[in-house]
Amino acid sequence: MYGMVNQAVKGFVEDNHGPEMWHKIHTKAGAPESFAVMSPYDDAITFNLVGAASELLQVPAEKILKGFGEYWVDKVATVHYESIMTRSGQNFVDFVKNLDHMHQRIRITFPNYNPPSFRVKVVSASELQVDYYSERAGLLPFVEGLFIALGRYFQEGIKIEYADTEKLGLPCKRLLIEHAPLT
Repeated sequence: MYGMVNQAVKGFVEDNHGPEMWHKIHTKAGAPESFAVMSPYDDAITFNLVGAASELLQVPAEKILKGFGEYWVDKVATVHYESIMTRSGQNFVDFVKNLDHMHQRIRITFPNYNPPSFRVKVVSASELQVDYYSERAGLLPFVEGLFIALGRYFQEGIKIEYADTEKLGLPCKRLLIEHAPLT
């Protein structure tokens, strides 16, 4: 993963638990204190940071990943990448449908970027079926956090359920996302 992800993990920890906790986490994970945003890092560094945070904060890794997904949209994407956000859709459905296009645009800047892929089907005016493909196992809670925060960003309430993809024989994770305008 690129340094921007690990640097955002640092921001997430410091904003929620303070710089002292970040020091403990990155030390336990054997990770640098800070990261060059445009440089690639081994995925193991990110996963080690999540594992160390889980252990030290006594919070399940899934909850940390979900919180980080929300943080990414709330504090990173909407602040530092607003132009990409606005070009990717003017509402929740259009944005989700354009995720693969957005990742392709990002690939221009990050040549070794290995993004996930999303296949989106509009089931009804208030429901999407999203098939999530990734070579990185274990990041589904992060994706869930992203969608929840994107809902807030587009002023929509989000409810996510998961289909049993093993039973369906699918090579992806399937999310069923109900969305409705916040009142």
